[in-house]
Amino acid sequence: MTALRARSSLLAVVATTALLASGCSITPVTDVTDQEARDRFIALVDAAEDAAGGTWEVQDDPSPRECTIPLWVAGTRIPALRTGPAPHGDVADVTARMEAHFEESGLTVTVSDVGDVVEVRGESRAGELLLFRVSETAMTLSGESECRPA
Repeated sequence: MTALRARSSLLAVVATTALLASGCSITPVTDVTDQEARDRFIALVDAAEDAAGGTWEVQDDPSPRECTIPLWVAGTRIPALRTGPAPHGDVADVTARMEAHFEESGLTVTVSDVGDVVEVRGESRAGELLLFRVSETAMTLSGESECRPA
């Protein structure tokens, strides 16, 4: 009995470790339709473009990306990619404006320097992700919608 119990415990530990190491993440699903979730995400991206200023080029990938929702159910995310011009004004000013905009939009914000590029990362409670990157020569805005059942 003791050997069987030990073996069962070991199996549980191995299975848990495998799931965690597989890169799967659990994200919540909101109580909106798939179209409402998509529209909300695109509105979030569009509002971020407006906050940054300038004329942006839409380069969104029409192919959804795979993700995992609770209970290991396969899901998909809608990606977005927008490229913009050099920022109007100082990089620090644009960074501060985007950080404030993301916070006002209810996103949890992290700001990082990556060489001469500043990244403002915003995540919503629903799992939406926006990445705004700015340098002296250009701006980009990318992200993914919340994970929706496939």
